Parts: sequence; C-alpha cells; structure tokens
Amino acid sequence: HVHRGTRNEIVIDQAGVALLQRLEDLRKSRQLPLREAAKLMRAELGGNGDSDERKTREGMTSGPREGLDGAGWALRMLVEELRRSNEELQRERDYWREMALRLQEQVKELERLALPAPREARPWWGRRLFRWLWS
Repeated sequence: HVHRGTRNEIVIDQAGVALLQRLEDLRKSRQLPLREAAKLMRAELGGNGDSDERKTREGMTSGPREGLDGAGWALRMLVEELRRSNEELQRERDYWREMALRLQEQVKELERLALPAPREARPWWGRRLFRWLWS
C-alpha cells in the first residue's frame, strides 16, 4: 500500500489510508499506545496467525473475514463507514424535514390569528377626488 513516487515522495494508496485510519480509530477508542494498537490491528488482519487471541479480544467484531486480504478488508470498512454516514445524513434530513413541516404549521396558525389588513389611510374625499380627476 506504500510506494515511492516519481520524486521520491512516499505515496499511500486508498487501502493504505483506510488501514491507517482504522489504526488511529483503534488507538483513540481504546486509548492505547501506538504499538499496542498496531498489535491489535495485526490480529484483526490475521497477520500473526493467532486467531484464538483475536476471537477472545473484546470488540473485535469488525476484523477481516476469511479470504480477505488487507485491501479487501479496508474496502469493506470504507463501505461500512459510508453506509453509516449515509444513515446519519438520512436522519439529519428527516429531522430538518420535520422541523420545516412544524414551522409551516406554525405560520399557518399565525396567519389565521393575524389581524386583517389595515384599511386605506386616505380620507373618503381624497379617494373621490382622485377618481374624479382621473376619470
């Protein structure tokens, strides 16, 4: 997932970025040092061959399935993250839709309670004079 670019820069592909993000998530969520988080990550990926240890660790339900390499696992994790983001966006959209509907109902209620429009402020003779002049 890591290689050198044309100007000797270090280039990481998308699967590598996903693996690094997963490592950081592990480190933050369990408040572990980086080395411990890396060990857990290797156990998830099956890199150390210790499947019994992987099964007994708490919260290790999102490890790779049999037959998936690191890139496949990273892609699956990205798909799950996008699905969660989509669900959050749908919840937020529903919230704002509900809020707009509530506000529309409040406006209708206020329109019903509003006073009628004020009458014309010109006196009667001014209106008649205006009509007489323009007719």
